[in-house]
Amino acid sequence: MKNILKISLVLGSLFFLSVSCETGELDLLTSPNDITEDSADPTFVLNDIQLKFIDGYEGLNQLSMQLTAHVNLFGSYNGAVDGLTLSGDTGEWATFYQMFANIDLLEDIAGATESGLTNHVALAQIIEAYTYMILVDYVGDVPFSEANNPEEFPNPSVDDGRTIYEAQIALLDEAIANLNIGANQLPEDLFFGTFVAQNWIQVANTLKLRAYVNIGKVDAAAGSAGISAVLSTGNYINENTEDFEFKYSNAAAPVDSRHPLFSTNYLAAGGAVYVSNNMLDLLNAGDDQPPFVETGIPDPRLRYYVYRQRDQAPSGSNLPCDGDGNYFYCYVGNKYWGRDRNDESGIPNDGIRRSLYGIYPIGGAFDKDEFVRGVAAPSLGGQGIQPLYLASYTYFALAESALRIGSGGGTPVSLMEQGIRLNMDKVKNFAPSSSTGTFAMTQADIDAYVGRVLAEYNAADANGKLAVISREFYLATYGCGPEVYNLYRRTGYPDLQSPVSAAGPFPRSFRYPDDEVINNPNISQKPNTDQVFWDNNPTGFID
Repeated sequence: MKNILKISLVLGSLFFLSVSCETGELDLLTSPNDITEDSADPTFVLNDIQLKFIDGYEGLNQLSMQLTAHVNLFGSYNGAVDGLTLSGDTGEWATFYQMFANIDLLEDIAGATESGLTNHVALAQIIEAYTYMILVDYVGDVPFSEANNPEEFPNPSVDDGRTIYEAQIALLDEAIANLNIGANQLPEDLFFGTFVAQNWIQVANTLKLRAYVNIGKVDAAAGSAGISAVLSTGNYINENTEDFEFKYSNAAAPVDSRHPLFSTNYLAAGGAVYVSNNMLDLLNAGDDQPPFVETGIPDPRLRYYVYRQRDQAPSGSNLPCDGDGNYFYCYVGNKYWGRDRNDESGIPNDGIRRSLYGIYPIGGAFDKDEFVRGVAAPSLGGQGIQPLYLASYTYFALAESALRIGSGGGTPVSLMEQGIRLNMDKVKNFAPSSSTGTFAMTQADIDAYVGRVLAEYNAADANGKLAVISREFYLATYGCGPEVYNLYRRTGYPDLQSPVSAAGPFPRSFRYPDDEVINNPNISQKPNTDQVFWDNNPTGFID
């Protein structure tokens, strides 16, 4: 493979895709080759940028949920995060850098015309800034200032992660300025459905806040000042109606535009993964990690998050861990078929019995004690969402920051409460017509849950308070692996079950793609124990 930072731009063909709960269509780009500034339609270019971003994000999302025990990981950490993880022509690294090349093209088109494309450019700039920060979060130092400039820099060097972060914050400010120009050319918005500049200004400011929470881990003064500046605008994601998410449809043809995790869990073969027993226990009966005591009361989100296919407990050959003292859970009860963290023992033929992702966020089935196979269960048919940054995340991040560095715009406990309530409302109202009746979440359920958490928080010491905030953030980010991967490395919480099998050191970052290292002499491979710039926690403090 050629070094992906040297590739020439080739836009992938666009396809018909529903981008909201209603059906919408994108035009088809039939001749993707030999794109030039004169021949490229800026709307097609921007659409491809949006689709490439979500494609790369999905790959990171699913692996991150395995690393952080939302779902089970098979094999060692080193096997999951090696030099092949981001490699390949369709790998996340190539996808993102191809996307950056498309952004360069879009900016060239906008600069060569007088058609008022500042909205197009601003949307692309926000996606670019977010993606570069994600690359730093996952890999550390990556090519930036020399990237996608093969004539001058055929073998681009990497830039310092903190420097890249600062550049992206500046780029977000530039995007906000472009959005405030008020150009009359409106792009197709694959995230919010109808393009409204205000939506993207809020996204840009929220991404700045997200960055400052990470920066605050190593530079409290800079993090605090940045967070305060964003909060002073009052213009960031703080209501569920403003959530930044990618919406899927229930259409299987002409291309499958259903949530990818629906397609791998609700078709005839059954569940493709196990929900982690650690996650199931947190939802099923509270938290049993010291200093907290298991409540025995299910989380109100449980039936929305997880769908049970069988009206029976796993046993016999379907529960090979039974009686093995190495397992902390083995089975958590209430007919939830999960798996202990990193249990890589033999897999029973239980795909049609495992507990599945539920109605939220992948558009699966709401658990009404029907106990039928996922493929036959009444579901949303994959019309789910990929959460990117929700209003509840904003409040949890601010609660963490308020506790750690004293900057969050409120008290940690009040901010956490707002996060919990927003997330509960988000899940409860995700598909109200599908999740009604006896088992639906009620306001009384939410109030009781919040009361228990607040009592737990108020009784805890400083570390315990951080653990409670982190646990609630962790539970709210179900389906959003990148944010929980960052959370776990920042705080070390929640205190997850130790891997059943020897997994090796937890990956504090991802390796560079092997094909990039082979083709670029200015990039040397690194271990996955290297820590990104904002991760100043001790070596080995998480497993």
